[in-house]
Amino acid sequence: MRLFLILVGLWVSCISFFPASAFAEDEDSAIIIMYHRFGEEKYPATNIQLDQFDLHIAELLKDQYNIVSLKVIVDALKNGKKLPERTVAITIDDGFLSIYKEAWPRLKKADLPFTLFLSTDPINDQLEDYMTWDQVREMANDPLVDIGHHGHSHDHLLDLSDVEVATDITLANQTYQNELGFIPDLFAYPFGEFSEKLIDLISPFNFTAAFGQYSSPANSNRNIMALPRFAFNEAYSDTDRFKLILNARALPVKDILPRLSVLENNPPVVGFTVNEEINGLNNLSCFPSHMDEPATVNLIGDTRVEIRFDIPFPEGRQRINCTMLGPDTRWYWFGMPFFIMAPTP
Repeated sequence: MRLFLILVGLWVSCISFFPASAFAEDEDSAIIIMYHRFGEEKYPATNIQLDQFDLHIAELLKDQYNIVSLKVIVDALKNGKKLPERTVAITIDDGFLSIYKEAWPRLKKADLPFTLFLSTDPINDQLEDYMTWDQVREMANDPLVDIGHHGHSHDHLLDLSDVEVATDITLANQTYQNELGFIPDLFAYPFGEFSEKLIDLISPFNFTAAFGQYSSPANSNRNIMALPRFAFNEAYSDTDRFKLILNARALPVKDILPRLSVLENNPPVVGFTVNEEINGLNNLSCFPSHMDEPATVNLIGDTRVEIRFDIPFPEGRQRINCTMLGPDTRWYWFGMPFFIMAPTP
């Protein structure tokens, strides 16, 4: 939240200096947003209130945004195609009943496409707050809806053995084929947790792309099997934050360190090289999730950034977000997820 308040304050103070259309052009950047539950206030960590969601839809319907299916973005990133600025895709995870009852009717009325990532086991078990397969099939017949792969059990895949991961994906494939007549080719990691080893483990299943759950725009420099998504819930769905994210663009970087998302050294030395055409890196701020203040950013030459800190990340899902205001009041944003595993007994 501290990062958000800083960004919004700077954004509001600068926005009058540049007209929104002054620098409009296609770009190697897209925003992917994600939701879970709708109007289920018993679960605030994964729920968005319906009035919040209505405001999100109203914002998405404004002319400056290019709302497309997730597959359009994947095709562009894989094939080096640029996208119109402010290109956005909507995704929803898990298959809760409130998606069918609340989100789908609203998105359908607004004519907004989205991808629904389903875990098959909770639907098979006919859990009370999940959709049925009949409801899933009804949604799958809507041209606005793409069905994505979210595994079978919705377990923490990083905690499973190689055989257990393969079994989980295989069971889901069998269920998709039996219930829907096809196997989805886009994959979302349960809890957004992935590793380079896990990416290798799912590669035999020939997914076109896979998605985590960490804050960053997507671009062609990111691993197509670990693309970012911005998550929204009750606490982080106010309109100012939503607008700021929709208007963000990817900071183009390469030579990223550390290379592994499951850290071998904690705290890590974080580093990346920014494309030469990006100016003003002395204004870049980087915010680790476990610190109250921004980290110290060191510039090496004109384009290399290194970030060091003494405090290790705690166990669990962690992140660092680096942001910088661009020339047209849109934020350059680069985020990295880290997964800190519990010590082996």
